[in-house]
Amino acid sequence: MDPTPAPPPVESVARLRWLLAASLGLGMAVAAPLIDKVVWQPEFVDTARWLGHFHPFILHFPIVLLLVAMAFELARLPLLGRLLPRPDHATVTVVLAWGATCCTLALVCGWLLAQSGGYEPELLGRHLWAGAATALGANLALVLRLCSGRPGTGFLSGVANLVLMATCVVLTVASHYGASLTHGETYLTEQAPDCIREYLGLQPKRKTGVLVVKPLDERQLWADVVQPILEERCNSCHHEGKSKGGLRLDNLAALLKGGASGAAINPGNPKDGLLMKYLQLDPDDEKHMPPKGKPQPSPAQLAALAYWIEAGAPPEKTAGDFDLPASLRASLESLLSPAQRQAIEAKTQAEAKTIEASLAALRSNLPGHLTCVVPGHPELVYAPGNQFAAVGDEQLSALAPLAGSVVSLELQQTKVSDAGLAALAPFSHLRSLQLQNTAITDAGLPHLAKLASLENLNLYATTITDDGLQQLACLKNLKKIHLWQSKVTAAGADKLRAAIPGLDVNLGLPQTPETSPATPSPNKP
Repeated sequence: MDPTPAPPPVESVARLRWLLAASLGLGMAVAAPLIDKVVWQPEFVDTARWLGHFHPFILHFPIVLLLVAMAFELARLPLLGRLLPRPDHATVTVVLAWGATCCTLALVCGWLLAQSGGYEPELLGRHLWAGAATALGANLALVLRLCSGRPGTGFLSGVANLVLMATCVVLTVASHYGASLTHGETYLTEQAPDCIREYLGLQPKRKTGVLVVKPLDERQLWADVVQPILEERCNSCHHEGKSKGGLRLDNLAALLKGGASGAAINPGNPKDGLLMKYLQLDPDDEKHMPPKGKPQPSPAQLAALAYWIEAGAPPEKTAGDFDLPASLRASLESLLSPAQRQAIEAKTQAEAKTIEASLAALRSNLPGHLTCVVPGHPELVYAPGNQFAAVGDEQLSALAPLAGSVVSLELQQTKVSDAGLAALAPFSHLRSLQLQNTAITDAGLPHLAKLASLENLNLYATTITDDGLQQLACLKNLKKIHLWQSKVTAAGADKLRAAIPGLDVNLGLPQTPETSPATPSPNKP
């Protein structure tokens, strides 16, 4: 008789192995949320980070297996059993066993990934606890199922099914917190229909089309140009809940604050901030952002970011507030898709038709010419032509319905008075104003001081004095002013230049010895 004992049945060996794996998973599920951040030895840091990055790769597998195991058990219900296939008990056990084991692996990798930092602590804690509860429930359900006399039958298997059902509920919570870490806490609501957002007490979602129907000069550099670029290229790793390197780019305040490695941007100097530095590194450089394999910013987007930073990172200024180089204007226009350009053109044409209807009524009673600067675009210029003697305060007031569209007024030699200039208050986009050879005095200049967009002002051959001129010191966008043959002195002009840096003050041609009148020679003795 052979004294060697017979090997245990294969089923018993497999059950012991799964019980051992489940016991290990239970221990890790309890320990993971309780262990504080570990100070790794230098030689293990890179290995720990590398293993942590397998978390998103592994976690989808146990999600599917646990849900499949739950679906298989639900298929045993009398009603569903007629509609769905009924797998045998062993198949359900194997699916649950692999699901529980993969839950343990995902938990370990997720814990290692959390050690690298860069996540919002409170949200990370919720995800870690929910993930640990999922692993705990999956392994506990497996232990209960394996400890029953016949897996799938009996009291313990019934309890195991209840635990598995509760685990699947916790699994959805853990998944939600994980997605919030990756995509932001609003990932479920930001694209929700407005009716659902209203039910949840949220504001209607931002219409992306609202941004693109603005003509270029009306777009805010931050809100309409820079922020959409960052949302598209950077926010997946630098947002609320997930701030790699301690850096968030989902709002202006966080961008200006910077991250753990220093300032993201230095307003006024695009080369002195980490944002542009990392964006412009060689794609093969490990510090290049966005990481290789992710969509990269286009040259036009990089040009827009650099210009905004160089301009001082203004929060509200529009493209029209700057004298943009032609190349940059072309870059900003290129950021739009053909459909977006068509939307802008359609809006512009609709506005032009409305203006043309208003122009037709005005032109019949208004001397001179009222025309669009560019045909089809709602920017207007008014010039009296050779009928300047027929233009006065009444005609200036008649332009009020179109005040927001008028960018240039040529009122030279007209009968416009100081009092009539009060009608210019609503001309908020007026850039050029010609008042040469009119009766305008210092008394009318307070009305001109309200024209914040004014860039070119002609007061040639008027009675303006030094005292009156200083009332225009608030016009910071003023680039050129003509004062030849007025009563303004060189000292008054210098004072205005000091108040408005870069202002070109034209006082006429300086007198030279060649142009000065001859001085009589003294009588000879």
